[in-house]
Amino acid sequence: MKKLFVIIMGIALSFTGCDISDFGDTNKNVNGPLEGNTASLLSGAMTNFATRQGRPYRITPTLNVQYFMQVVYNDEMLYADYSGFWQSYYVQVLSNLDLVIDIVSDPESATDPSVVGNGNLANQQAVAMIFKAVVFKRVTDLFGDVPYSDALNAETLTPMYDSQESIYADMIASVKAARDMINTGASGPTGDAVYSGDMDKWVKFANSFLMQMAMQLSEATTSIDVEGEFTSALAHPGGVIESLDDEAWYVFDTQNGFNNPWNWMRPADYGVSEELISSLKGYGNNAVTSNTTFDNRILVMQEDTSEAGVPYGYLNYTDPTASVASVLLDPGTSLPILTAGYTWLNRAEAASRGWTTEVVADMLTNGIQASYASMEALYDPAGDLAMGDGATYAAARVADMTTEGELTVIGEEKWVALYPLGYDSWSEWRRTEVPALVPA
Repeated sequence: MKKLFVIIMGIALSFTGCDISDFGDTNKNVNGPLEGNTASLLSGAMTNFATRQGRPYRITPTLNVQYFMQVVYNDEMLYADYSGFWQSYYVQVLSNLDLVIDIVSDPESATDPSVVGNGNLANQQAVAMIFKAVVFKRVTDLFGDVPYSDALNAETLTPMYDSQESIYADMIASVKAARDMINTGASGPTGDAVYSGDMDKWVKFANSFLMQMAMQLSEATTSIDVEGEFTSALAHPGGVIESLDDEAWYVFDTQNGFNNPWNWMRPADYGVSEELISSLKGYGNNAVTSNTTFDNRILVMQEDTSEAGVPYGYLNYTDPTASVASVLLDPGTSLPILTAGYTWLNRAEAASRGWTTEVVADMLTNGIQASYASMEALYDPAGDLAMGDGATYAAARVADMTTEGELTVIGEEKWVALYPLGYDSWSEWRRTEVPALVPA
């Protein structure tokens, strides 16, 4: 009987299943935009990238470089990580930026008031291209070979994986092309959530970012002329990031619900690692740097500097932990993207490697003092903690280079200056193995 029923139903469906029905406007969103708005797409990409929260997007990289430790839920600290989170970089971040580039490079857009009204077309394209490279750098630094050249083609469901070397080569070429198309005398893009359309600053950012990418390749076997790319960017007449005013920050729009993503973190589950605390205090107990001088930057990293903290990587903890400074968790605290301190320290390393004739000690000093200024502006804008300008600490670290070696001290100072940018710090550590972190 059951078999007969199936046969009858099959015959019935054969007469009805192939009918073509006209559903009219059923699947059309009459309230949605018909065209992409370049200002909204650019702002959306930057905001999605900057506000991405959660353990894999914020906390895991800071654990990889032992800024923090986990008290209870210590999966990531003990390397039980997963790689399934990369899709968010492609969706509504890279895809948005690619659509901006497509729209503004279309000849018809040159006369479209809705596009032209969002700023000079070349400047809109340049900012989207530069920020696209910023995002792709993170993706390839994390995963190596990744979908790149045809990753954002909507018709390609299985994009090929490009080699990391080819990705870096294309990113460098793309950022240089974007920098060179910038018209500083024309209007910057509406929707620029980093520099609010200041194109002079985007030129400096591009050059500083090119230096960062070139330095990241310094230990790689590559056909890319990394020394030449670094020195060319440094010598560019548009300049590089050298002061607090030029730094790239993301300022969070808390009134509209876009909060600092660190606000998501549950403080009771994390603490500042003893490795970081001891290294900054300079007394050596489980320290991972050569520093022996108290570093006032600890004041914006640790809530109570009287706490010693506990070592990184234990399975279980019974001792009290050192709380993360509450300012980092404040929803309105701005976060850095690329700073003067890091740029000066890249110049210090380049000088030490013989790429430039700049004075290593001067570059290191400038890097440390710029880092002090940046951290105070970000995390102690009222000056309540009296951090100082870092001059005394910088002098001590210059002296340390005599005994510890220039590249070691520079690498250690990058580790401190990049806090809390775990991704960039982790990339630096994997390249240099400085500081002397010990796996859990």
